[in-house]
Parts: sequence; structure tokens; C-alpha cells
Amino acid sequence: MAVSKIKKELGPFTKSDSRLIADGRSAPARRYRKYIKALKQDFGENLQPTQQLLVERTAMMLTRLHYLDNRILMDDEFGQHDNNQYIAWQNAVRRNLAELEATRKSVLGVW
Repeated sequence: MAVSKIKKELGPFTKSDSRLIADGRSAPARRYRKYIKALKQDFGENLQPTQQLLVERTAMMLTRLHYLDNRILMDDEFGQHDNNQYIAWQNAVRRNLAELEATRKSVLGVW
């Protein structure tokens, strides 16, 4: 079966991962990679798969928070929805960092 026929059978909302991942040249992509690097330096390069997922999600939320911070500093319109998102992402980052710290301590036996 040809590749194009397979793609047609999948449907319009199923896309390959390659289309979902940015090419890495944009400012948000560079910032995201910077956060990934910083988190890996702090929590170690050899992360378990669940830790790696937490690091990636945390880096994405930090990237989004950075741009919301800029909107606040530029005195841009910041509505109730934006405020709620900001607080939710901030709390999620805190929880992710606490979870990463807890898994690091449990691996090291520091409890």
C-alpha cells in the first residue's frame, strides 16, 4: 500500500510527529531547548522516561510563562483567561519541579 494512501486512511486529524515538532529556529524553540538543557543539568542527563517527560512538559510551560511575563511587562492587555492560565501553568511548573526533586531524592536514597 502506498504511503499516500495510508495517510489518507488515517484522517485529517492524525499527523505524523514530524509535523508537530518545530524546526528549532524560532525564538520559542530556542528558549525551550535552553530550559531543557538547564533542567537536565540540574536533575542529571540520565533521566528515567517519566522524568524526561516531566522535564519536557516543564520546559514547555516555562516557555509559555516567559511570553506571558513579557506581555505583563509590556503592559499588554491581560484578561481574566490569561491570568487563570498563568496561575495554572505556574502551579503546574511548581508541582513538576517538586516531583522531579522527589524522584531525584528517592533515587539517591536521601529521605
